[in-house]
Amino acid sequence: MVSRLTPLLTPLALAVLLGGCAAPGTSGSAAGASSMSNTPDSGTSYAPMPSGSTVPDCNTDAVQNLLGQAYSDGMGETARRRSGSRVIRLLKPGQVMTMEYDPSRLNIILDGQGAIQALRCG
Repeated sequence: MVSRLTPLLTPLALAVLLGGCAAPGTSGSAAGASSMSNTPDSGTSYAPMPSGSTVPDCNTDAVQNLLGQAYSDGMGETARRRSGSRVIRLLKPGQVMTMEYDPSRLNIILDGQGAIQALRCG
């Protein structure tokens, strides 16, 4: 009986152990993200939201003309505003990224030369 349960319990035990790797008090929600500060190496920039407002959804249609252009901080802020996003995340080649989904975030993916390769919401 024990040998039949072992294959079923192994994934469950792994999930429980990995759950302990999450930082305390964090969640994948936009509400949890609003308390994060912008650090130079984080690649994520947060804009203040008016109190009582709903989280805006990102729309990349208005920023597709930026593809292929060299990225700058000013361009990132312009892309954030034009896409209706609250947050931008800058992703460079080989950079590790988390997989949580944030509908108010614009992901700006750069190529090796620092040009905008892709713009995606989430």
